[in-house]
Amino acid sequence: MNEMLQDITFRQLKNALEETQHHPRKLYEEANSSDNWRRIRQDVNYSDFWNSMLKQAAYLNENPVRSPLFSEFTLFGDTGNRGIFQTQRDHLYAGIHTFSMLAMTENNEEWKSGLENAIWNVCNEYTWVLPAHVGLYHNDYPNGIWDQPVPPRETVDLLSGITAFTLAETVYLLKERLHPWVVHRVKEEIDKRIFQVYFDDPTPQNWELKTNNWPAVCSASIGATAIYMIEDSEKLAGMLWRVIGVLRNFFSGFDEQGATPEGPAYWQFGFSYFVYFAELLKERTHGQISLLTDKKVERIAQFPQFCMLSGGKVVNFSDSPDEVAFNEGLIQRLQQYVPSLQLPVEEYQFKPVLGNWLDSTRRMLWSSSNTESMGFAESGERVQEQIFTGNQWVISKVRDARDGITAFAAKGGHNEEPHNHNDLGHFIIHVDGQNVLADLGQGVYTKQYFQPGYRYEMINAGSHGHSVPIVDGCRQGFGKSYYSEILSSQISTDNIHLVMDLTKAYACLSLELLTREFVWNRPVHKTPQLVIKDNVLFNKVPESFQEVFISSVQPMEIRSGRIQMNSVTLIYDPEQWQLEIEHILLDSPSKTDNLFFRIVLNRTQLEREMVSEFLFEL
Repeated sequence: MNEMLQDITFRQLKNALEETQHHPRKLYEEANSSDNWRRIRQDVNYSDFWNSMLKQAAYLNENPVRSPLFSEFTLFGDTGNRGIFQTQRDHLYAGIHTFSMLAMTENNEEWKSGLENAIWNVCNEYTWVLPAHVGLYHNDYPNGIWDQPVPPRETVDLLSGITAFTLAETVYLLKERLHPWVVHRVKEEIDKRIFQVYFDDPTPQNWELKTNNWPAVCSASIGATAIYMIEDSEKLAGMLWRVIGVLRNFFSGFDEQGATPEGPAYWQFGFSYFVYFAELLKERTHGQISLLTDKKVERIAQFPQFCMLSGGKVVNFSDSPDEVAFNEGLIQRLQQYVPSLQLPVEEYQFKPVLGNWLDSTRRMLWSSSNTESMGFAESGERVQEQIFTGNQWVISKVRDARDGITAFAAKGGHNEEPHNHNDLGHFIIHVDGQNVLADLGQGVYTKQYFQPGYRYEMINAGSHGHSVPIVDGCRQGFGKSYYSEILSSQISTDNIHLVMDLTKAYACLSLELLTREFVWNRPVHKTPQLVIKDNVLFNKVPESFQEVFISSVQPMEIRSGRIQMNSVTLIYDPEQWQLEIEHILLDSPSKTDNLFFRIVLNRTQLEREMVSEFLFEL
């Protein structure tokens, strides 16, 4: 039947589940094979991973973990810090991932006992929901939640969904070896914390209304858990129908070319869980329902290929890190549905990591070592590019004669996107493994970082931290009413030409019109260059007009009107602009003290109508 996500009906879902209810089946078939576990345990490519796993197991056995303290739980409400609780929580949950994988590779009483203790500890937790997500269904989340005399009712968040999925899968694979009380406890807790919370209350969860990674991870985790735990096909059909409705909503967040405004890191987080669920549903229905044959899957699957640049760097608009590793097992599984998909080269490959059963086992069990990895530089194409018109992204990568990669990316959209930055008209220039004109990326996730009044004062998310103008003292505003429009876009033999109207990005009383024109010249046998032209019209002479450019390398003024940033030179008319260079030190979730530079050009001759032109030579 091979029903697709957008076309499947409730009757088809129910019939497929009922027709196959009593057929013999193996869910997550690769993990049911002892030969597969033996293969990955002996694979030299994973030897470091297994050695770390054994060290972790020894540490956990010698140092019994404790639950996070109440004061650690409430720290998020008191200060906004989420790291201290989450680190302690990761220690508590580590045993599930560690001992379950070791138990799959050898029948050892130590691993069995460690896993049972770990599961029991997690089942004893007050809630599986992270403090940062408590009270998600409230309109005033996350404000006001921590001032209530009674804790809010249970919800399902990313972590509780993933926990349920992990426990259900682990118990399914190992239930014959686990103490029956542990198996019973898992079923009892999942029913109480997930199924009753989600399926017994028709009130939509906060994330069901969204189109970002949340509906994918949460609903796919709930659906996968139900496939493992619910035998009654009629009941399962009703449960999965709600899940499929949410996944359709998730798909609507990708434009027709397959792009998501969340970027490559959150693409992987959300889409991988959709794939995990889709493959379990296919196994449960003996191939009658295969959601990965949906026609939009091919375009969505190819999006990260456009985002991979070189040297591990990616196009990292919004809250995306500038380096993302991709799950090779996920990509290889997608290749079965999208044969044109290329495997990423090693610098873009996700290594299996401790504390992540779902991703790490599929990284190893869905991978074949007989496949060739290929990046854009090795593909033989000189240019790979796309204008993603729905989300208003443009990405162009150019391979030179020595296989170096030069790339240009720019974005429009609106300023209330998932993981939004106020960044309409912002751009990146990448040369040989370095995002020279750069995006600052994600800030440290705290309570405050997700509150608009604080978030857009931070340089990571505010428009003052992006390569966009500051117009008569006004930065870009937050909300869907602040948006850009693509006036024209064209890809020709020698260049990409894109014109954006940015007028509505600013709440500036004096502003009548602001357009930004990008011309990315990349003719054969010539080094690419970027020309940016901003046309601005005011209803009176403005008091100021600034152009801002964000660089990851030290800008050097080599002479008046020429600023060199390694292999990129910015050329402008020095008669029109006064130069300032600011140093920016930033922390991100993965790094501290990242150094960036903010090039600010102040217009010296202010007029009602101005044209500003900048050339970036590479």
